[in-house]
Amino acid sequence: MQVTFYELMVTSLEKTLPKILEKVYEGGLKAVIRIESPERLKSIDSAMWTYTTLGFLPHGSNADPAQFHVHQPIWLTTSSDNPINATVLVITTQEYATDKSYERILDIYDGNDLPSVQSAKERMEKYQESGNEIVLWKQTLKGAWEKGI
Repeated sequence: MQVTFYELMVTSLEKTLPKILEKVYEGGLKAVIRIESPERLKSIDSAMWTYTTLGFLPHGSNADPAQFHVHQPIWLTTSSDNPINATVLVITTQEYATDKSYERILDIYDGNDLPSVQSAKERMEKYQESGNEIVLWKQTLKGAWEKGI
């Protein structure tokens, strides 16, 4: 499995996540995004509707009627549910994912927060020790992305 880490330096999760998810969606994949709190989930939900004037990213959560859940390509959650049978897991909660049903994990963390950086390094080591391919993208101070080591 490939585990890709994104170290945010200058933009917030709400600004960065939709751009990352655009690529997942354009690739025809489904994604579950694990978020640490209901308040942050609402913030990200709002950002996904308004991050660009050209459109929005179709997505859902448990706040939506149950009959619409399976039709969503992106699922926002504060738990481990996956009602859309997604193959991509996006982690914003600094947790180590043990669920093997995903083909790819995207782990996004704050590069300005020392405990977040340390936690990400520990997760990288655990994933690598388990035989996963690790990719690291670091945001520069100008907002561009560089592939890390």
